[in-house]
Amino acid sequence: MRFILFYSGIESFNYYTDQLVKELTTLGHETFLLDLRDANGVVNHSLTDMLKFMETPVDAAIGYDQMPVTGPAFVDLWNERQIPVISIFVDPPFRFNAFNINIPKNYLRFCCDMEHVTFCKRFYSATIPNVYFLPHAGSVPTCKIPSYNEKKYDLLFSGTYYVPKGYIDTINEKYSGNIKNTLFDVIDFMKKNPSFSFPGAVDRILSSDGYNADDETRLSVMECGEEADWFIRMYYRERVISSILESGRDLWLLGRGWQNHPKSGSKNFHIISDRIDFADSLAIMAESKINLNVLPWFKDGTHERIFNILLRDSLPLSDSSIYLKDIFKDKSSILFYDLNDLSALPLIVDEALSNPEKTQEIIVKGKEIVLESFTWKSIVKQLIDAAVAFG
Repeated sequence: MRFILFYSGIESFNYYTDQLVKELTTLGHETFLLDLRDANGVVNHSLTDMLKFMETPVDAAIGYDQMPVTGPAFVDLWNERQIPVISIFVDPPFRFNAFNINIPKNYLRFCCDMEHVTFCKRFYSATIPNVYFLPHAGSVPTCKIPSYNEKKYDLLFSGTYYVPKGYIDTINEKYSGNIKNTLFDVIDFMKKNPSFSFPGAVDRILSSDGYNADDETRLSVMECGEEADWFIRMYYRERVISSILESGRDLWLLGRGWQNHPKSGSKNFHIISDRIDFADSLAIMAESKINLNVLPWFKDGTHERIFNILLRDSLPLSDSSIYLKDIFKDKSSILFYDLNDLSALPLIVDEALSNPEKTQEIIVKGKEIVLESFTWKSIVKQLIDAAVAFG
């Protein structure tokens, strides 16, 4: 089979794409990479090169989020050539209004959260009739991983941090009237009820007395929700990190923006690096006994970080989702903490570090689950099966 894939300005997406290409090539399939960063100038990855690749029939174009349909010209091209398009959404679809409407006729979408699938079916069934769940994937290491006792760090958090108040300021500047008031009501609700996703919280608020809104109104709020979604992610990311630092335990951090955290001056606050490639971050994650995680507000989905942590013989300590609780068992193949009870988080860390044999047993069981179902090999198989069935 023959596939077109895409590079973009998002470095992690390019890493994911490289993994897809690697697995597809290993299986004997042909691939072409279009570099959207400079589609007219990158040698061997330009639009001209893609059109030459398309002289022989192509089975599907595969890309992350909106990449395969970045403009009307691409939509027209796929329609004209009758090439199926597969979009793998790893961000919430409510952020992509135009790309939920202006899409090719032969279009298949995968989402990494069951609620995202439901959102697409509920609001965009006319334009996206084919939408399904697809979990993230973890990368099997190709180099030696330090043993548990050889790891440098006790506790590591990988990810960016942006000051939550910045999103509040943006909402005040960008929106007005009912939309702005509803967004702030939704934010206040999620702060008190972190088990709700942003669309779930919108539904809850707009079903209450004084609102009783129809679906058109609900969608109009959801599609203005990017800042509110980012706010709640950063709000709880800040609180999770603070709970560890206030306990006195050392915490190592990897990613942008941590110098702006309210407790960045703490003696037990250690920034390893603020700029690092995705692939290099995986090697650093392998150096920690426990990797702390905060899900990107996916309440019924996956996060690649959990799979990559286990594949690096480290323990994921994460908030939970409905899907993750279906595939992992707390204290058996993963450790979960509760966003409603962050005071217990340092105690969970202490117990895990003081019982290394039990912790390593959890890692082994979790790793077995990932190797069986959540590597790039298994995800690519699902993509190929979809391309065959859909084509």
